[in-house]
Amino acid sequence: MAHLDITVPVRWTDLDAYGHVNNAAVVRLLEEARIAAFWSPSEEQIERGAVRRPSQLDLFDATSPLLTLIASQRLEYHRPIEYLREGALVRMWVPRVGGASFDVDYRLLRADDPDGAYPYVSARTTIVVVEREQGRATRLSDEVRVLLDQYTDEPLEFRG
Repeated sequence: MAHLDITVPVRWTDLDAYGHVNNAAVVRLLEEARIAAFWSPSEEQIERGAVRRPSQLDLFDATSPLLTLIASQRLEYHRPIEYLREGALVRMWVPRVGGASFDVDYRLLRADDPDGAYPYVSARTTIVVVEREQGRATRLSDEVRVLLDQYTDEPLEFRG
């Protein structure tokens, strides 16, 4: 399976009154992993200590003529997420590349469960690529397709 693994911190403030990571915080954890995978830090940010990941896709950044917008998100919770001092492992892959959009599937895991036997969450985000100036969807370039193809794999199967 071709995938990207990104570790994101779980913060004390992510917990709800029951001591579990709140559902809104889960969406943020997925977002942080997605940004780490698809957005490149600028040279200035790297000079200040930002990390360029070896698996960084470098598709978009703050000055890109293209924006990524979330068209939809689906999450299924398999079990409560406790406070994870070591952070959560977010495994991502691309199950579908369309004309102007692509899907990202995720499994939120513990670092000591790299095989994903006991996931906390399964999720999918549909991302639409939009021209910054015109504000309309634009076809994915061949270059973007080649990069996404490196991480293409089977889609998740959701319950009902």
